[in-house]
Amino acid sequence: MKSTLLFLTLTLVGSACQKTAIDPEAAPQDFAVDFNKDFGLHHRQQATLPATSGAELTLRLEELHTSFCPEGMMCIVGPSAWPVLTISDANGQQQQLTLPKNQARTWSGTWLDTASIRANGRRYLLTYTQWDLERVPAKGKGPAKADWVLWFHVDKANR
Repeated sequence: MKSTLLFLTLTLVGSACQKTAIDPEAAPQDFAVDFNKDFGLHHRQQATLPATSGAELTLRLEELHTSFCPEGMMCIVGPSAWPVLTISDANGQQQQLTLPKNQARTWSGTWLDTASIRANGRRYLLTYTQWDLERVPAKGKGPAKADWVLWFHVDKANR
């Protein structure tokens, strides 16, 4: 009797704990964009600039530091997102740019940060303009990194 009960219990536990296939975060499609245009990047997505000729710059949203206050919670810090970008020039040389994390939220939603990038023997001006959430998380939960989109603008600076 005990062995039958043990067998049934193990069978139920074993069937309840079956592995399910969990897809890792699907990488968003990379794209090309022209200089002086706003564009949004998701976590682990990259944009090649300009769109019309060979790649002069490639920006990849490598990592994302976020803060978020779930619905129904009282938080001292409001939502914000701060990127770590990998920037590659035409020769494949890379540099990493970490925009300040845990900085006070700018409620205007524009001009969160600006940086000067030196690549290809010239300067570029990168502006992190705003962040958006594409999906509202379930009550009491925070958004996944894939739910955030960060908006940038890249200008060629005068030599």
